Amino acid sequence: MLLTEFFNKPLDVYKDKKQGKHDDSNLEDELFWYILDHDKLHKDYFFPIAKKMKNIKECSPELILETYMPMVMKGCKEFYNEKKMGGRLGKVFPKKLREGLCHRLHDHCHDDIRAGKYKLG
Repeated sequence: MLLTEFFNKPLDVYKDKKQGKHDDSNLEDELFWYILDHDKLHKDYFFPIAKKMKNIKECSPELILETYMPMVMKGCKEFYNEKKMGGRLGKVFPKKLREGLCHRLHDHCHDDIRAGKYKLG
């Protein structure tokens, strides 16, 4: 939809979205919930992660990144392809964002894993 502003010059409100630009905080939230709601990612990545994390007493930040990063990377690729985003994958999802997602996923799921809410087999 075009809005007419000063001097009847049309302004394209969605111009940034068409060019592949996204708000970083909103992008991180969207990606986080996309990964959590993606059934195939959970089947392929999360359940093996949960089995591993259930048996570990202390989780170091390096272990969290090593364990969750394959799931986050796959989630980023799926999100990128589904939303038909432009630009290089590494620039759209920088390393800092991916690492933050790993820690956020761990924080979100760790208590449930410890409590045994997942049927891990």
